[in-house]
Amino acid sequence: MSDSTNALGQAKYQVRFDWGVDGARRILPGAHVVVLVDAVLVTTQAVLAAERGETLALAEGAAPDVGATETAEIARALAGRDVVVLAASLRNREAVARRILALQEARGERLFVAVVAAGERAAETPESTEQAPAGGIRFAIEDQLTGGAVVDALVRLGIDHTSPEAAVACAAFEGLQHAAVHLIGAAGSGAGLTAAGRKDEVRLATRRDVTDLVPVLRDGVFGA
Repeated sequence: MSDSTNALGQAKYQVRFDWGVDGARRILPGAHVVVLVDAVLVTTQAVLAAERGETLALAEGAAPDVGATETAEIARALAGRDVVVLAASLRNREAVARRILALQEARGERLFVAVVAAGERAAETPESTEQAPAGGIRFAIEDQLTGGAVVDALVRLGIDHTSPEAAVACAAFEGLQHAAVHLIGAAGSGAGLTAAGRKDEVRLATRRDVTDLVPVLRDGVFGA
């Protein structure tokens, strides 16, 4: 059951949004589905693997040259919980929303959804203190926009009882969707991947609604 006394837990809302492992723990109570968003790294890689008919173990998704992702730690925090964990990307955000609607219809009652944007854990270097507070995460705009894109798709399917946090993420996507490709490519993570010779990964992460595949996390592995 959700803890309605925790204001940061967004417990009374059907669709919630928060950042990183701490945010996942805050909005998890009472949730039936977690939508994990690590938009240019792990969750897009999971979707691409599913498109190839493959699975993706989380350890394979790490990209230390672009910052230490929270995704594996979030997955560990979710391990053993009675919750469905889905990988979301711009590539499959409509499919994710449809999967959640199908799960809700099968359940026969309202489903509570926690959308968790991974962000990036600052590397332990002197330079990292300029990117994020010590021990904190960088709020990556690609995760903000992609998480908002999922909320937008849910709202259009009628799953629209959103928390203020989810509503703001949704509004960010709605207002900037036509510039999303440029913004994601030009922001820190995208620029870092491009500089590392991985521009194609950024391009693939910015294609919208091109697959119906929705990877599900089971025992640390994403598979369709």
